[in-house]
Amino acid sequence: MESDYRIQNRADVHSHVLSGWWWWLPIGGSGGPERDPAGRHSASIALHTRALRNLYVSCASCIEMLSTTVLLFVLHFVAADIPSYIKVCQRNDPNVDKCIINSVDQLRPKMINGIPELNVPGIEPLSLGQIALARGPQGAKLTAVVNDVKVTGPSNFIIEELKSDLDNNRFDFKLLLPKLDFNGKYKMDIQVLLLRLQGRGNITGTFKDYACNVTMRGHKETRGEDEYLQFDPFKVKLRVGQSSIYLTNLFDGDPVLGPATNRVINENSQVFLQEISPVLERSLADLFTEMANKITSKFTYKELFP
Repeated sequence: MESDYRIQNRADVHSHVLSGWWWWLPIGGSGGPERDPAGRHSASIALHTRALRNLYVSCASCIEMLSTTVLLFVLHFVAADIPSYIKVCQRNDPNVDKCIINSVDQLRPKMINGIPELNVPGIEPLSLGQIALARGPQGAKLTAVVNDVKVTGPSNFIIEELKSDLDNNRFDFKLLLPKLDFNGKYKMDIQVLLLRLQGRGNITGTFKDYACNVTMRGHKETRGEDEYLQFDPFKVKLRVGQSSIYLTNLFDGDPVLGPATNRVINENSQVFLQEISPVLERSLADLFTEMANKITSKFTYKELFP
């Protein structure tokens, strides 16, 4: 009995194409190809050809649709790559310095606790670690060690001036630190002639109106086909403003020596500031450098300064 081969759907054709024997489809039975004097073989070939053409058009449409979807997907993530809280500045902007200042100010709220999605550390509180002081001749010697110093307030800096040189990747800032509060633990040893006084306790203090010069030098690093901006260690220089320092439990809480020593320390606070300023400068420089490089390492130079 003759049985006509009929294509049920495009999946049948696709299966035959992959198997590589679609042109041997049986026309008159199950034994293989037969000559068809009535032209059924030619009709079958024409039928298969039309089906393949339809399948090709359908696949081409699917590929085009898939390509469009992938392109839109990629463009979406490229556009969303830089977070909204990072303001991008145009290199050819005549007011690019002002744009950078606005960008830093816009980023300021994020600086306090850090930016986890960019692996950027927080600026508050700033940890200074240990500070050691040693002053005076053998006859009147002061030694003190201050540990676990924490500083709050650096995120409130005010940018008073910026000079940028994008061609050489150089940025010079003049900042004002209106107020820095600090606290820590101290251990003090004072020897005056044969009298030796010792004490340990908490230390607190406030620095006001500290001027700060920050110098940033950068260079481009190539990764694949893209360039990224990376900064050398920042240089930070502080100019001392006003300060007040208070130490608790001086000489085991002596009601006379304690207040008197605090008064003398504040009258000669420059001694303490000469020791703490370099430590504060290094800590600010390290933190600002790390924060800047964490951000610039995530985005290409052209993305940040198109």
